[in-house]
Amino acid sequence: MSAAREYRLISADGHLNGPGDIWTKRVSKKYVDRVPRVERVAQGDAWVCEGFEPRGFGWEACAGRGPDQQGEWCRYEDIHPGGYDPKARVAELDADGVDAELLFPMGFASGYVRAHKDPDLHLEMVRAYNDFLSEFCSYAPDRFVGAAMIPSRGVDQALAEIERCRNLPGLGAWLLTCYPHGDTVMNDDDEPVWALIEETGKPITIHIALTDQLPSTKIVARGLPGTGHFYDAPRRMLEWVFSGVLDRHDLKIILAEVDCGWMPYFAEQADDNYLRHAQSDLRDVKLRLMPSEYMAQYFFPTFITDHYAIANRHRIGVQRMMWSNDYPHITSDWPFSWKTIHAAFAGVPTDEAHAILAGNAQRLLGLGS
Repeated sequence: MSAAREYRLISADGHLNGPGDIWTKRVSKKYVDRVPRVERVAQGDAWVCEGFEPRGFGWEACAGRGPDQQGEWCRYEDIHPGGYDPKARVAELDADGVDAELLFPMGFASGYVRAHKDPDLHLEMVRAYNDFLSEFCSYAPDRFVGAAMIPSRGVDQALAEIERCRNLPGLGAWLLTCYPHGDTVMNDDDEPVWALIEETGKPITIHIALTDQLPSTKIVARGLPGTGHFYDAPRRMLEWVFSGVLDRHDLKIILAEVDCGWMPYFAEQADDNYLRHAQSDLRDVKLRLMPSEYMAQYFFPTFITDHYAIANRHRIGVQRMMWSNDYPHITSDWPFSWKTIHAAFAGVPTDEAHAILAGNAQRLLGLGS
C-alpha cells in the first residue's frame, strides 16, 4: 500500500478548458448542433454556441506564457494540454509544486450551459459536463476534486442530479451557479436541495457570482478585469444568513476567486447595521448568531493575490482562508507559484501558512480521508 499523500499546497480554484467535444459526444443526437463545441475560425480556435459569436479562450489558457503569447485567440493544440488531459494536468501540477486542486469549468462555454433557458437542454448539458468531470478527476482522485454543476431550471432536476452525482468518483463539491429554482433570489423552494446537500457532506461552491443570464454576445469593456470579483459575495452571505438556511442546515460554502481582504470590513458593517436595525425594521428577525459569526463559521473565501488579507489573516480567520492559483488563467503564477508564496508569506508562522495553503482545503474537500 502506498503512503498517504502529504498535502503542502492545494489550489482551491483551478480550471479546465476542454476538450472541445465535452458536450457533442455526450448529449442526445437532437441537441448536438445546439451545444458548445470548439471550432476553428479566422482568428484562431473558439467556443461556438448557438446564437453567439465565436469566443476565443486564450486568456483562460495562457498561464506561464510571455506577454507576446497572451491574448483572446490561440490554437487549441497550443494550449496547456492539462486543460483537457488529466495525465498532462498531473505533470503541470508537479511542475508548479501543487499537490491537489479543486476544479471548475471553462468560462464562456460553461456560462452558456449554466444559464440556458431550455430546461431539458440545460439538464443534458449539465449532466454531460458532470460526467466528463468525474472521468477527469477519477484519473487522480488524490490530486483532483471536481465541483459538480447543480442544474438551475427546477428543484426536481437539481435533486435528481445531486443524487446521480453524489457517489460518482472524483466529485467532491457542488457548484452553484444560480439558485436551483431558476433565478438569483433565494426562496423556500430550494429547501429540499440544501437538505440533500447537507446529507452528502460536500461543500457548496460559488465561483465569483451567481447569475441567471447568458454570456454577453460580444466582449465589451467592463473596466479592469478581476477587480470586482467580490461584488456578489457580500450579498450572498447576507442572503444565506437572513434566510435562516444556515440555522437549519450545516453547510460549508466556498466563495471562489473573491479574495479575502474586504471581509473584516464587511463583517463589521453587517454586525453594526444588524444591531442598529434590530429594534426597528428587523425586529422580527431572530438570528442565532451575529452576521459576522455566520460568516466566520460557514463561508470559506479563496484568493489568488491578496497581500492585505495575509497581513490581516487573524481578522479574517486563518482557518477559513484558502489559496488558489486559478491555473491556467492569466492570473496564475504557474509554474512559479512557490516563489510568489514565499514572498507573500514571509513572517507567517508555519502552522498558519499551512492552514491557508493546504490544510483548510484538505479538510473541506476530504482529501486524504
